Amino acid sequence: MKMKSSIVLWSAAVAIIMNTFPLGAVTAMKMDNMLMGQTLDSFLSGLVQHGQLSVDHKEQILSMATHSSHDIMSDSNIGGSGKDHYRDEGFTTAESKELLRDYLYNTVSEGNMEEETAEKIASTLNLGGLFFTQAMVDSLALIEGLNGAAPADYQGEGNMHRLGSILPVSVSDSSFVNGIHGYATPNGAREYALMCAGPGLSIVDVTNAANPVRVQFVPMEGGGYWRDACTHVDEASGITYAYIGAQGTQGGGNKANLYVFNLSWLSDDANKPNGQDSNPIPKGDGGYVDVGETGYGHTINCARGLLFMHTADTNDGCRVYDLTQNPTQPKFLFDTGGTGGCHDSMVQTQVDVGGQKKDLWIISEGFDRRNNIRDITSVNHSTKDIPHLIGRTPAMSGIFAHSAALYKNRYLFQTDENNLHDICVYDIGNLGSPLLISRFNRLISRFQHSEHASFDTIPHNGFVRGNYYFIAYYQAGLRVFDISNPHYVREVGKIETFRDPDGDGNYRKVKNTFAEGAWNIFLDLPSGNILVNDMFNGLFIAKASAPYEKPGPPKNVIAERDGSDDVKLSWNLGDNVRGYAVERSFDGSTYTRIAEHLVSGSFLDLPNARGKSAFYRVIAVNGEGEGVSIPVYSKFVAGNTPTTQEVRDVAGTSVEDEEENTSDPDQSDFVPQHQRGQKRKQRLRNIVART
Repeated sequence: MKMKSSIVLWSAAVAIIMNTFPLGAVTAMKMDNMLMGQTLDSFLSGLVQHGQLSVDHKEQILSMATHSSHDIMSDSNIGGSGKDHYRDEGFTTAESKELLRDYLYNTVSEGNMEEETAEKIASTLNLGGLFFTQAMVDSLALIEGLNGAAPADYQGEGNMHRLGSILPVSVSDSSFVNGIHGYATPNGAREYALMCAGPGLSIVDVTNAANPVRVQFVPMEGGGYWRDACTHVDEASGITYAYIGAQGTQGGGNKANLYVFNLSWLSDDANKPNGQDSNPIPKGDGGYVDVGETGYGHTINCARGLLFMHTADTNDGCRVYDLTQNPTQPKFLFDTGGTGGCHDSMVQTQVDVGGQKKDLWIISEGFDRRNNIRDITSVNHSTKDIPHLIGRTPAMSGIFAHSAALYKNRYLFQTDENNLHDICVYDIGNLGSPLLISRFNRLISRFQHSEHASFDTIPHNGFVRGNYYFIAYYQAGLRVFDISNPHYVREVGKIETFRDPDGDGNYRKVKNTFAEGAWNIFLDLPSGNILVNDMFNGLFIAKASAPYEKPGPPKNVIAERDGSDDVKLSWNLGDNVRGYAVERSFDGSTYTRIAEHLVSGSFLDLPNARGKSAFYRVIAVNGEGEGVSIPVYSKFVAGNTPTTQEVRDVAGTSVEDEEENTSDPDQSDFVPQHQRGQKRKQRLRNIVART
């Protein structure tokens, strides 16, 4: 064991964190555990089963556990009951957590437990970070972008607009609203919400968003905390099937089973909707059926003719089923048990990996504190082996990797339900590298919602639509971010489903940070309407509008050559611009993007334009689009490298008389963006060396 080196790295990492994060982001109050319905005994037994924990250590930890309940839930008035929070089990006091931390540290330092095992326990029981690996330290040091609360300047709820809401079931602390999915009929006449909750599934007609109507309710056992839905279109019949999975015995009953629904029974007639609670889908073959698979559906996902069931425990991992042969009887293919956790997953098809198009399966591994990326391009109805691992994010000490979303097939947004980092953004654009598995993907930013400094809350499920990231942020409701510059995101809207469910502007006071509020969202209805499930306030239907217009072309673009014949570009900063890109051409027609995600009004092109004449154009970017400048021309004069050279645009018009760019930073302090992370990383290595 390398206990001393780990402590040194931990100290260095904390130095970086404390210099770049507000104190509240590190010491925020968090949930007591992420056992996900398991008992502590069951969780530890899973580690024993996979050879990661000894029986003696398991018994010692169990003997240390407290079973006291909190009395602070009544302060939050969750559901109006004041009962214990649904995750208050095991180590619930600061004293008991500190005792377990000391035990894990000592056991690892004595060589009797692997660091990774201790980290899994710490993540699951929310003890905070224990050991900081070199990969994690490097990743923290190389953050180039935003490292804190996202900025925002909108009024009210910004670009989000409420359309309607409904709470068609009774809720309590042990049985509440959870998963959500949407369905649009083949002819486009009607839209429905598949609204999951502890009592069962509500199918809600949301075609008239201002007047949603529940047309069917199917009671189901278990799933009081965790029930989820997804849909699959059968190519042979054209029928859309819905899959409803669940986990846990909360809410009543032991059969948290998987159900399959034939959605073709729902009305597809604009003039003839199903009536309220008319129950159009019959029970039995051809309608809806219970297919068992008890307890595997903590969350579920459908993609590529496959059903992914996420067990969120230590034993089974992700379970994958084929839907193409018989969509009403999913066929089990394989599971990932023993290879890592499985809290959730997503699939992105046709991603460029080393020049080839691949279908990627991105698994959020929960207590393993990372995302694994597997190639499922060749997975079909006969596959039995776990797909090949082609990449992963670094395991961040103390976090719980809850869910992930991918932007432009390159930027991975990872949520941390342990509330240490909230949302991390990784650049995974180098998946074709064979060294990726042993190295790490680049962490480019991490952020929280805009009110984080005064209102610390926990992130949950996030999704990408266009250039925006929508996330169910528990007590903070739905939050929306412009991610057109993933290095520097900006919050542009929200729906306060928890603090202000009525939308009257009167916010309830939230005294403690808990997992309560907005749980999940669905973005893909053809109408553009957005479905948001709040645990205790039900389904909200909302609409997003453009927060601003696309930016205009950057003005006063100037190109100068310095004494080294490098080209420095400068331009005036515009309004509502999230970032700038620079493109270069040596022939005036074919342009290559050479920089992006810039936030200042300058860029230094070195050394590629030395000895060459070149054309440049600057692109302003935000979530609504791009504005492209008029190209400028920088001429190379052989044997002459003046500090300032005359620059002309493509049309030959002189730009020497353009006004001076007063927002341009002092060039003596200019550091190209690609060099900033290296300087920060070297500073961190110096800290480690001195320690």
